[in-house]
Amino acid sequence: MNFLTEALVDTLKLLPLLVVIYFLVSFLEYRYGERMGSVLTRFGIFNPVIGALFGCIPQCGFSVVGSALYVKRLISIGTLLAVFISTSDEAVPVLLSMPGKAHMVWTLIAIKVGIATVAGIGVDLLLRRLPTSKPAKPIDADNHSDDAKGHSGCCSHHLDEKHSKFEALVYHPLLHTIKIFIYLLVLSVILNLIVEKIGEKRIAQILLGGTVFQPFLASLIGLIPNCFASVLLAKLFADGAISFGSLVAGLSASAGLGLLVLVRENKSFKNTLFVIGLLVAISVLAGIIIQAI
Repeated sequence: MNFLTEALVDTLKLLPLLVVIYFLVSFLEYRYGERMGSVLTRFGIFNPVIGALFGCIPQCGFSVVGSALYVKRLISIGTLLAVFISTSDEAVPVLLSMPGKAHMVWTLIAIKVGIATVAGIGVDLLLRRLPTSKPAKPIDADNHSDDAKGHSGCCSHHLDEKHSKFEALVYHPLLHTIKIFIYLLVLSVILNLIVEKIGEKRIAQILLGGTVFQPFLASLIGLIPNCFASVLLAKLFADGAISFGSLVAGLSASAGLGLLVLVRENKSFKNTLFVIGLLVAISVLAGIIIQAI
């Protein structure tokens, strides 16, 4: 039963920092969240840059807002991909709460913003040269912020609602913290049990450690439309089970509930597959290159 005790102690050590991080993020989301959607659509070819910068903010709704704007064709594929690739969902708070890995968060964010920016602008420029490419609809700056209406964030609150200060600054961050704490505790118990039963070398083999296929496997994990995926990737990296390149690949493909909104509401299934295909291809390529370096 040592694996249970160790998991509980390790997870409890992370709790104070998780609380601080989530309350800070919730304040920023409450204070500035309404401005994000409007800013995202006003910079023409440089919209992917803005999307990448906003996407790296670890708050639950921005990838959803990006998908909501895209299905209305208010932003380009490149901008949507920039948001998706830059999004790290819960991985940033989780890694920041781990003293041994916190210093790598800023490198991770910088790399993902760089990949998102280059990929987003590159895809837009390439698609504009194709005769079948359709331009985005003209943007109504006064009304497009309503396009996220009805979508829920990862803690089940609607993004279009203006919450009370208590809900926004106390209830939601507390709910977030509890949920991620439970995720981490469950993952720690499972991983500790696996290590105890089959050993670290066997785990590395199962996760294709040391091969170019691990970033691909990580990107498939990242496609799971739930913050559980990014928590799992962060935990696997912290435990040395996957490489930094694989972490980048997995988190680049991890757009959380934004992917679910895209699949559910994009009228063109072919277009949805195209976006997801590009997302996976870019994520895997970036992961392989970083892993090789």
